[in-house]
Amino acid sequence: MMELTVQTVDRLQGSLLEEVKVFLLCNGLSFEDSPDYTCLIRDFDERIIGTGSLSGNVLKYIAVEKNHQGEGLLGQIITILVKHAFVCGQTHLFLFTKPQNKSIFSSFGFFPIEETAEVLLMENKKGGINEYVRDIVKEASALIVNKKLEDTRGIGAIVVNCNPFTNGHRYLIEQASKRCSLLHVFVVSSDKSVFPTAVRLALVKEGTSDLANVIVHQTRDYLVSPATFPSYFLKEKQLAVQVNCQLDIALFLDYIVPALGITCRFVGTEPFCKTTEAYNRQMRTMLQAKGIDFVELKRKEHEDVPISASRVRNLMALGRFGEIEALVPRSTYEFILSSQGQAIVAQMEMEKV
Repeated sequence: MMELTVQTVDRLQGSLLEEVKVFLLCNGLSFEDSPDYTCLIRDFDERIIGTGSLSGNVLKYIAVEKNHQGEGLLGQIITILVKHAFVCGQTHLFLFTKPQNKSIFSSFGFFPIEETAEVLLMENKKGGINEYVRDIVKEASALIVNKKLEDTRGIGAIVVNCNPFTNGHRYLIEQASKRCSLLHVFVVSSDKSVFPTAVRLALVKEGTSDLANVIVHQTRDYLVSPATFPSYFLKEKQLAVQVNCQLDIALFLDYIVPALGITCRFVGTEPFCKTTEAYNRQMRTMLQAKGIDFVELKRKEHEDVPISASRVRNLMALGRFGEIEALVPRSTYEFILSSQGQAIVAQMEMEKV
């Protein structure tokens, strides 16, 4: 039997990074960004014949050279990645693959969540998405019981990142809350923003605490922004953006909408980001096809410029804190001036160097 060697590395760099990029490209995958941990299997000539990586709690870049498929290398790679994830405290894992690979990854303990014609999302926790849905229904129950809802106005939803929470976010949520009996606000949990997840969630809750018919949820590992979905196994990048949007919106329609009785989803107009603008167009088409209203609200402006979280972050990086006060709620402004907020500013300055 051919002698194989297993190599693991925390960060891909230099010639090893280029070697992995070439291997992925030869096996129909493209390199997207640097993962946290990678497993490589090499043959006796030291050629890479199999690889897999871990980014946070997502398995990605999994490929085995065609001539070596069926030799158990895939199982070996997944076992190594899962063990490493568990050691790092990541027990709830996800992977994205092609729908035709469903049975392969099912045999390794992954369960399908959602799929489109091009992409399949799986997790290693059976019914994990259903458990999440039950939790958000429980979160809403107390508010629904304690408040007589005006059912004729329906139930709405908004998905936001709030990096940080601005007067623009506040305006969008307030206007949407006036149009429905109950509004569910989902704050993206993926911790890839300048402001940590817990901080963003707390600022949204505090900044909307006076709105009686608003309830704030975490997205946890679901309802993630389409930008976080891997597109490395899709050759056309423009198609990848479209597919990622479809997957995210399908998950929302199949799980969140029926569980919470949602009849409308709100978004703000998007004058800056072309990807978000395309995502909103795709959302409109898919929601309306299922009888769900799609409402786009004009963004709040300050001095004739739409308020954005990126504008606030830019002012933070420049140390122009006085100009921020008019763009954010009092609670957000006080946080930015706090020691914790100033630590975030310091981190931003370090990353610029």
